[in-house]
Amino acid sequence: MTRRARAGASPVELGRAVLGLWHLSRSFRGRDQAVLHGVLGVRQLAQAALVARAGTGNAHTLSALVDAAHGATMVPLALDPQRRRFALQQVWIAAALTVAEVAVVGRGGRR
Repeated sequence: MTRRARAGASPVELGRAVLGLWHLSRSFRGRDQAVLHGVLGVRQLAQAALVARAGTGNAHTLSALVDAAHGATMVPLALDPQRRRFALQQVWIAAALTVAEVAVVGRGGRR
C-alpha cells in the first residue's frame, strides 16, 4: 500500500465524487436522461467511497475495470440517436477514469 493510499482519497476518487454529484444534479433537475444520470451519480459516489476506504492497488484496479465495463456498455447505446450524445460523453468519461485509475496503481510490481 502506498503512502498516498493510506493518507485518504486519491485525486481520482475526489474527482469521481464531484462527477457523481454532477450526475445527481442533472438527474434532480430533470435533464435529458435523468434516470441514467441518477443511477450513474449513485454509482460514482459509491465507487469513490469504496475505493477511498480501501485505498489499495487492488481497489483501484477493480475500479478501472468497472469504468472500462461502463464505457463498453455505452457503445451500443450510442446507436440510439436519442441517447448518442449522452453515451459518447460516458465513453470518454469512462476512458479517462480508467486511465486515471491505472495511473494511480502504476506498474504495481511485487515487493
